[in-house]
Amino acid sequence: MNKFNQGFSLVIPTYNEAANIEDLCSLVVNVLSKNNIDFEVIIVDDNSPDQTWLIAQKISAKDKRIKVIRRMNKKGLATAVVEGWKNAKGDILGVIDSDLQQPPEAIPFLLDKLNQDESVDIVIASRNIKGAPASKRNIWRRFVSSSGAFICAFLLPKLPRLSDPMSGFFVLRKEVIHNKALSPWGYKILLEVLVRGDYKKISEAPYVFAERKKGGSKAGIKQYLISFLYFLKLGVQSRMGLKSLR
Repeated sequence: MNKFNQGFSLVIPTYNEAANIEDLCSLVVNVLSKNNIDFEVIIVDDNSPDQTWLIAQKISAKDKRIKVIRRMNKKGLATAVVEGWKNAKGDILGVIDSDLQQPPEAIPFLLDKLNQDESVDIVIASRNIKGAPASKRNIWRRFVSSSGAFICAFLLPKLPRLSDPMSGFFVLRKEVIHNKALSPWGYKILLEVLVRGDYKKISEAPYVFAERKKGGSKAGIKQYLISFLYFLKLGVQSRMGLKSLR
């Protein structure tokens, strides 16, 4: 990895991830420290009934690079990410899921791609890009991902064509969303960034999506419906000229 001189703020949105948060924090801290990256980790927890926030606070007490935001009256992965970014000090922002299905070991590679080309403002970890190792996702998850990409391309034809526009694992320059009114629904924060943000180029990098080992998945019919309605909202805005999409 090339020398990375900018501060990096990684947001981890959590809800009922008590079984995973300690292991994830350990992996993230080890990877970023080993690569000499100046970082902070911001855990944004939606007042988890399993007290994920309490475990995170205990971790934070031992490592001041880890910060915790406990949201008492709000819920939603995408809005949790926005909340974390608002409190971030780094010039480079990132997000990773809290279920250990996305490898923290890939973060330095994403940052390196951002570091190598000043015209690249967003680097997305993709499950679908050519050259990605075989994914461990089941058939249903593959179908949902492919269908989501197809729906995005149909409803939002002016957006950049990406292999994984539903990815929840990416890094970006802070200027991309500076002073932008982000109002995402559900789990799809990347789409909000692509629609509202200011950026020049986007790069994608492959990674292996692992199966969840601990805890329960939040991805269900309700979330898929919310995501579909969100796609429709963005599509309507695009066609009515309420927002100039790329």
